[in-house]
Amino acid sequence: MKTHSPKPKFSHDIVIVGGGMVGLALAAKLTNYGFGNSQLKIAVVDPKPVQMDWDVSEYDLRVSAITRASENLFREVGAWDYIGETEKSAYQRMYVWDGESSRGKIEFDAGLVAQTDLGHIVENRVLRRALFQAIEKQNNIDWLCPQQCSSVEYHEDFAQLTLQSGQQLTCQLLVAADGAFSWLREHSGVDLEATAYGHKAIVCTVETELPHQATAYQRFDHHGPLAFLPLPEKHTSSIVWSVDEAKAKNLLDLSQQDFTKQLEQTFESHLGRIKNISKRVAFPLFERTSDRMINHRLALVGDAAHTIHPLAGQGVNLGFSDVLELANLIEKNQQKQKDIGIKSSLRPYERARKGDIFVMQKAMLGFKKLFEQEKPFVQMLRSYGMNIADRHPLLKQQLIKKAMGL
Repeated sequence: MKTHSPKPKFSHDIVIVGGGMVGLALAAKLTNYGFGNSQLKIAVVDPKPVQMDWDVSEYDLRVSAITRASENLFREVGAWDYIGETEKSAYQRMYVWDGESSRGKIEFDAGLVAQTDLGHIVENRVLRRALFQAIEKQNNIDWLCPQQCSSVEYHEDFAQLTLQSGQQLTCQLLVAADGAFSWLREHSGVDLEATAYGHKAIVCTVETELPHQATAYQRFDHHGPLAFLPLPEKHTSSIVWSVDEAKAKNLLDLSQQDFTKQLEQTFESHLGRIKNISKRVAFPLFERTSDRMINHRLALVGDAAHTIHPLAGQGVNLGFSDVLELANLIEKNQQKQKDIGIKSSLRPYERARKGDIFVMQKAMLGFKKLFEQEKPFVQMLRSYGMNIADRHPLLKQQLIKKAMGL
């Protein structure tokens, strides 16, 4: 409930709750914004410190496929320079095929759209560290970590966030960037619709007999998609195997040796024998959509606003698109000397993002349902469609450009 109070001297212009990849990207993007000679004063609140170093002999189990649009954002804010050449893996090709009997396939190549690559596979911890390094020396950003939120109040002219340490932050705009289980979203009265996909994603790192040749692979069958994502070491890939929950339990119960055999069989040995495999981790998959992306003095970005099935690797890239849209709107409102936290100032952000998110969510759900079909006639039509698309360069160009954010 909004209350009327005397307008305070803000501690910050914007407070971002959540210092993960999306929250830090927003802070970095907003660094040079401001009206006149005054920069925006920003605070980022997060309970988990940024990991700055680690055992490089083991990969993070969580990786992201960074599109060209997201890469451009990283370059713009100076974070791409903090990602070493051995910490990112460009992929030039993507091979997708139907693992059922009808054998449809489609191949994508960066050369078709005159690009050097289709994107990069980067560990999440590398991305977060790079974004932190891009902002850590900025004198207009306060990094409040480790800090937990305690309470939030929304007033007519400001929002107030109280931390468990007792520190109080006042600002024009609060941003929820604290993930799928967002504390700020929940405590701001924003409802969330969550629908289980009925899938779990099993993730691990594998070493293969044959080099991946900078190619991302994805195989579909009625259990779900299996993706092999190329990592910097040419014989190493990150896998994301999304399967129905019953099959996920069976796979997780297997010994390492039996799981490896099952993985090789499902992947049809495209990269030869699997020589080594890391520990396996699984997590349930949900489509989540907040009933709004803005409220009075509040904006939601990234997983706090939406989540999708990982089969196309677009989740975090949708969050980075939120960052671009919101940051650009804030800059425009600042230039017009408008209050950046009121609904009328924030509404263009919600309008711009809702449609893109809806289309992506429904497309992922549609792909999932399409490939779950076991009827031979549906499988035949599905594979026929893939093979037809594979023979049409113009169609593939459009699909590649859309996936890359071009």
